[in-house]
Amino acid sequence: MIQTLHRVLRPFMLRRLKTDVARDLPPKREVYIFVGMSKLQKKLYADILSKNLEALNAMSNNKTQMLNILMQLRKCCNHPYLFDGVEPGPPYVEGYHLVEAAGT
Repeated sequence: MIQTLHRVLRPFMLRRLKTDVARDLPPKREVYIFVGMSKLQKKLYADILSKNLEALNAMSNNKTQMLNILMQLRKCCNHPYLFDGVEPGPPYVEGYHLVEAAGT
């Protein structure tokens, strides 16, 4: 099935590999850096958990609801200002508070 699809699409699609196009690129390197959460992140994380406590305790079969909770927790870990109304302002100013809110 897949081979048939590839054969049909081949005249319309051009696939290039990194090894063919950019031979001078160094190999990909991943570095994991573990960063603790800021006070604001911890507060938001706890708020998300407590707000959804019933669904979490019930181990809801509602997959969409569970994934939504997980995405909210992930968003909190990425940066708390991703939530509406969390960033101080307006006026919204750049500064070290952006880094401090992201964790230590």
